[in-house]
Amino acid sequence: MRSRLVFIIVLITLVLTGCSLASDITPPPNYVSPTPLPTLGALYPASAPDIQNGAMVFSQNCAACHGDTGLGNGPQSQQLPVTVPALGLADTARSNSPAQWFTTVSQGNLDRFMPPFVGDLSDQDRWDVVYYALTLHAQPNQIAQGKALFDSDCSGCTGKFTDLKTMAALSDNDIIRIIKNGQGDVPAFGRNFSDDEALDVAMYIRTLTFASTTLTARAATTATLTTASVPSTASESTPGPIAATTTAIPSTNVAGAGTVTGTIQFNNGTLPAGLTVILHGFDHPQDPTSTPQEVLTLTSTPAPDGTFKFENVALPVNRLFTAEVDYKNVQYQSDPATVAAGMTNLVLSPLNLYDTTDDFSTLSFDQIHLYFDFATQGQAQVYEIYAFTNATDKTVIVSTDGASFPFVKIPDGAQNVNYLADQNSPTFVGTGANGVAAPPNAKPYAIIATFNMPYSGQLQIQQPVAVDSPSMVLLIPAGMNASGSQLTDVGPQTIQNSNYEEYSASDLKAGDLVDFAITGTPSGTVPAANNSPAALFLAAGALGIGLIAVGAWFYLRDRKNPQQVEEHEFESADEVMDAILALDDLHRAGKISDEAYQRRRAELKEILKEMA
Repeated sequence: MRSRLVFIIVLITLVLTGCSLASDITPPPNYVSPTPLPTLGALYPASAPDIQNGAMVFSQNCAACHGDTGLGNGPQSQQLPVTVPALGLADTARSNSPAQWFTTVSQGNLDRFMPPFVGDLSDQDRWDVVYYALTLHAQPNQIAQGKALFDSDCSGCTGKFTDLKTMAALSDNDIIRIIKNGQGDVPAFGRNFSDDEALDVAMYIRTLTFASTTLTARAATTATLTTASVPSTASESTPGPIAATTTAIPSTNVAGAGTVTGTIQFNNGTLPAGLTVILHGFDHPQDPTSTPQEVLTLTSTPAPDGTFKFENVALPVNRLFTAEVDYKNVQYQSDPATVAAGMTNLVLSPLNLYDTTDDFSTLSFDQIHLYFDFATQGQAQVYEIYAFTNATDKTVIVSTDGASFPFVKIPDGAQNVNYLADQNSPTFVGTGANGVAAPPNAKPYAIIATFNMPYSGQLQIQQPVAVDSPSMVLLIPAGMNASGSQLTDVGPQTIQNSNYEEYSASDLKAGDLVDFAITGTPSGTVPAANNSPAALFLAAGALGIGLIAVGAWFYLRDRKNPQQVEEHEFESADEVMDAILALDDLHRAGKISDEAYQRRRAELKEILKEMA
């Protein structure tokens, strides 16, 4: 059932972001308060926004939900119980300042299922993507018309709109008010402008804070990123980035020769000697169900300063590259980078190396979460979520044979044990031996252990604890009870329109055994559980690593391709009905607008008809 899968996703998101499941009641003893929202610092960029970089960041991190042109129609948007804001519409964008969107991108908005990006993107990357998103409602002809009006009516005003701090706090509507009414030493030069003309000028004024050459030399990259969603005969009303139609997009992918460059950074100072950089190039086969094919492998030796260069490399459009370095049996990789139209020099993200340790006690473990699902007759399915942070300066090697982890303990009687890497977790790094590696990262890693246990009205569990943890949170369906001397009854919880009972155990130490019993029957009707909870997670077998990021990248890229036929997001008519009921609940609770509700309900009804 999809709502059950969505619940698990929400639960893991709450774990990774330090949010409490019991914020509205008195916390249990020794309860660890949630992590506060990230400190944002100055609400203006340190450097002029780079729209080319913003386009790439948007494509890699935002388009899956918001859509390539910001219309809220990304492939993942249909799987959410809320509507995704249409950033590319002028009505949406013009009332928001860059500082407001920067705050949202940084801190996330869990109510709207948007994660925070502080741990994933640098401050400048977040500013770059915010300013890029603010161009999605602007067309090149509007910018040109705005510039002509600006130059004609306020030719001496250019320098008055270039201060990064001032402009970051202004929305398009704010700029329009200044244009028409004046402010400070800026005269009211737009009193006679129509609303459309004033907006054109405001959108042009926004570009005065961009890094130089953004609208010309960098147009090719932005255009390529939006090839899938910008029609070849786009009208002036088609939303899209400023540069999307200023450069012709080649009709064929012609391979050219160029260079691929990058940098290795070592946390311990001087770069270790004897390193070899391996460059992998991948193309996607015509069959969309096939895996990416490695078509190119090159090796090079980095310079003492960590830089490396591969010359005379074929750079056809959409080929993906990643660099790899093996250091102390840990395979570090750069982020995947794709070739854009006209590109002759592909710059890879920095490749960071660290010294290693196998002392996993240096990891900082958060609350352990246990969720029990009794949807299958005579069986309990258990999810154990272990979230931890590596705040050290070393990569921590976690040895595993694929069937067990040293800090994940499974109670006696468990069956069908599996270990999965959460899709929101930073990527685990492969090792030459049996194990996985967790490099330093401010964002929490997460491993989920899943297993089954027989259930016939009562289940006795002795849960071993392998690491010090501030607390353990236990969630069971409403109507059931948990009892044990170490448990505190926290009370009922409502999550994703379903009711649960929450219990906790506090101040756990390595070697402890949490002994408790679960009894009763879930209240209400419990739909059948989904047959494949592993679909929630981007994992390969028992946390196999390899070049999984490459496959994931191609998967997401293909899902954005409108020429590829997508399967329904539902596996059965019952799941569609569940989605309709959940949508009705959200609408009755006032959490979704009438327009979005009617549109999504009509879509679900059409899917239901097709399945009949």
